[in-house]
Amino acid sequence: FGDMVKGVIPVLVARLVGADTLVLGIVGFAAFIGHLYPVFFGFRGGKGVATAFGVFATLSWQVGLALVGTWLLMAKVFKVSSLAALTAAVLAPLYIWWLTGEEKWVAMGIIMSAILIWRHRSNIQNLLSGKESSIGKGAEEKVPTDLE
Repeated sequence: FGDMVKGVIPVLVARLVGADTLVLGIVGFAAFIGHLYPVFFGFRGGKGVATAFGVFATLSWQVGLALVGTWLLMAKVFKVSSLAALTAAVLAPLYIWWLTGEEKWVAMGIIMSAILIWRHRSNIQNLLSGKESSIGKGAEEKVPTDLE
């Protein structure tokens, strides 16, 4: 929850002071990058999923709803959190374009999604090798490589 708020608060404050769509996108992107590379922790932060969601959902509740729906569906079907997050990340720019039409936000969404995918490269390797943990399973119970 705390990581999501890192994306919500800056965008919400910018919106409340009347920032235009470009500034809202820049503020959201800055919050996302700040979470990934925090100065106070030696530029070592999280993977950014919750913060990106906070940014996207604050820019557009419809985009937030679409992302939650995507994550929940993928998590229910495949039982793999990282796969659900990666799927939502890949679809985020499409949802932004479809639901807002804001080209500046689409560009930001593409960049953020690419960074999210990059930050999940170890998860992707684990998925491909069948070593990624399933939701609700211990670390010893891994996902089959065929994901069926």
